[in-house]
Amino acid sequence: MVDEYICPFCKEKNSCMAKSEEPCWCINELVPDSLIRLLPPEYKRKACICISCINAYNKNPKTFMSSINSFG
Repeated sequence: MVDEYICPFCKEKNSCMAKSEEPCWCINELVPDSLIRLLPPEYKRKACICISCINAYNKNPKTFMSSINSFG
């Protein structure tokens, strides 16, 4: 079962506020399509990627991609 409040990559809390009355932090973040494509299908549009993973990917996509196998 997918937990919408857990990042699908690092399994930490993603600080999602989609169901709150406040706008979510992700409104102001650019999440690259190439990062979204790395998600397994069952997570797409079900759980947010955390800011740490977004920043790590944006800093160095190759390093991030090699590290996602060690998450969890």
